[in-house]
Amino acid sequence: MRKLLVILAALALCLPLALAEDKTVTTFDFESGVPGQFIQSGSAKPTVSTDVAHSGASSLHVTGRSGNNWDAVDLNAAAMGIKTGVPAKITAWVYVDSDEAGTFVIAKSDGDYATLGSVSCPGRTWTQLTADFDLNQPVNLRFQNSYDSTGWNNAEYYLDDVVVEVGQAEESTEPPIDYKSDFSAGTDGWYARSGGGAALSVTGDGALLITGRTATWNSPGRDFALVTGKPYKISVWVKQDQLKDPILMVSIAHTRDGSESYENLGTVVAKQGEWCLIECSYVAGRYDKNVLYVEGAGAETDFMIKDFTIAEDIKTYGKEGLPSLKEVYADKFDFGTAVIPMELLDEERMAFYKTQFAIFTPGNEMKPDYLLNPSQSKIAIKKTGDQTSVKVSFDTCIPLLTWARDNGVKVHGHTLVWHSQTPEEFFHEDYSVNKPLVSREVMLARMESYIQQVLEWTEEHFPGVIVSWDVVNEAAADSGRKLRDSLWTQVVGDDFINRAFEYARKYAAPGTLLFYNDYNSEIPLKALVTRDIMDSLLADGTVDGFGFQSHYTVGSTNLFQVKVALKEMAKRTRQDGSPLLLRVSELDVGIAANDEANWKKQADFYRELFELYEQYVGQLIAVHTWGTVDDLSWRADKFPLLFDADVQPKPAFYALVE
Repeated sequence: MRKLLVILAALALCLPLALAEDKTVTTFDFESGVPGQFIQSGSAKPTVSTDVAHSGASSLHVTGRSGNNWDAVDLNAAAMGIKTGVPAKITAWVYVDSDEAGTFVIAKSDGDYATLGSVSCPGRTWTQLTADFDLNQPVNLRFQNSYDSTGWNNAEYYLDDVVVEVGQAEESTEPPIDYKSDFSAGTDGWYARSGGGAALSVTGDGALLITGRTATWNSPGRDFALVTGKPYKISVWVKQDQLKDPILMVSIAHTRDGSESYENLGTVVAKQGEWCLIECSYVAGRYDKNVLYVEGAGAETDFMIKDFTIAEDIKTYGKEGLPSLKEVYADKFDFGTAVIPMELLDEERMAFYKTQFAIFTPGNEMKPDYLLNPSQSKIAIKKTGDQTSVKVSFDTCIPLLTWARDNGVKVHGHTLVWHSQTPEEFFHEDYSVNKPLVSREVMLARMESYIQQVLEWTEEHFPGVIVSWDVVNEAAADSGRKLRDSLWTQVVGDDFINRAFEYARKYAAPGTLLFYNDYNSEIPLKALVTRDIMDSLLADGTVDGFGFQSHYTVGSTNLFQVKVALKEMAKRTRQDGSPLLLRVSELDVGIAANDEANWKKQADFYRELFELYEQYVGQLIAVHTWGTVDDLSWRADKFPLLFDADVQPKPAFYALVE
């Protein structure tokens, strides 16, 4: 086994490997050029660098810190299988770019922010950090300087050779909880939490009354055998008659190794003389004892509770017999969605998505920020002196492409060339932002090499999976009939779009469709710019279609303008005389609030849109929503999608399948 680990380290793999029946080990050495499961916290930016390394040539460089120790980098614990109650161990090497010594820690990113492991180390010296733990809360893991090492709050730092060992959770023998209070025969296990003086009694209408309180924490409480890692839904009705609008809340006291800690789970403004409902949820931590209780209001306020319920929150995907969007629209166009890596980790969720969607778009994992490898490109230039060198890494997109291939689902590639989410180093000599911009000729060579590698590698390793690409994304300016000012226009010029499509057409597999994609293309002036772009590409004979991003909002988006934009773009033809293809590439429809009145408005808007889309059947080849569930949407506060946070269909879904 030791020999196996040495071989794997030499191959610089960053994928989990089953080393034993009860343990998985993942190594991050960053030689692939991608941050892996490390994500930013606060203003920090994690990128792979070749400035210093503990081993090999690369490490993870954390920059952009603004004076807080939480401007740091987090490890996505759930993606690593580090769930509540699962034993885990992390070792990492840290290098802080500072003249000072201090303390570096691995800590919880939320909850009680507890430190899991720490090490004292001098500045600019590689030092090993270890944490051996199991989480009592579902949080990510943060790599940061300690609170008292304030001299490091602005310091950049590096991580390398991070090894994550994850065990298996213990199987619970506790039966599922499905509890509702019933005070017909007494207090049903509830007791008064106080220092003495508070008492419980059952009222004639089946409620539990607490009197004699002397502090806000004095409360009716009950012990519950909660299972580590299980999600629970909790609700209770509360009533008080003495104060105008106090706050009452459901809280939990949990004990581990003799130490008690507390969390507030849900609150309500308890209007005087009225029964008010508190609803909340809780994922059980790894504790020896759990007490749920109701507290708050005034220190001496009497109050009542009734109908206290707690049950496991068993998530179901969709509903039995739910219609399939992809089947309903199969004879019209492909119905698709965008997916993100955390969704791919959930087998049940993905199985449900497969029933609903015919084509997927990766949310981020095929953008230049994720595929382009500046550190390896920089090394290549040092070795060869060739400024046109481009190195590409595909670790981030392999999981989605593998799933799609294995499940027979098509993929739309997003995106090859974009002003945003493209490393700035790409445009500079030696891939260094401190050096001048490269020449037009060098930049065109880099562009061609990048496009060639992406298109040829994906087709070689996943033949036929990616059926279409957004070649260029969002090149039109938001005001004025012109292109957006970007590093692409500054270094190459306005014809960078034409050159990108020229290269994409040259290297794309036969039959692969190439699209230009943009937002706000229904706004009159911007619509003119997008048509100018399309007319130029059509004259070149390199483009197949146009993608309408379609991020709309009920009450502010003008549907008439949408109709005009579709109609005008649909008039265009390709050089062979066939109609220009259309795609609705990133559809979502925001609403003002998550309530029935707004759900109806949203459903009506979606219905009108699809009545419009059906006028272009045969020319409109796909409609993709930009995500599936509201809570994972980039516009989560606008509740814009067809399924809610519980993956249940909303009225907008039924508006489309009816």
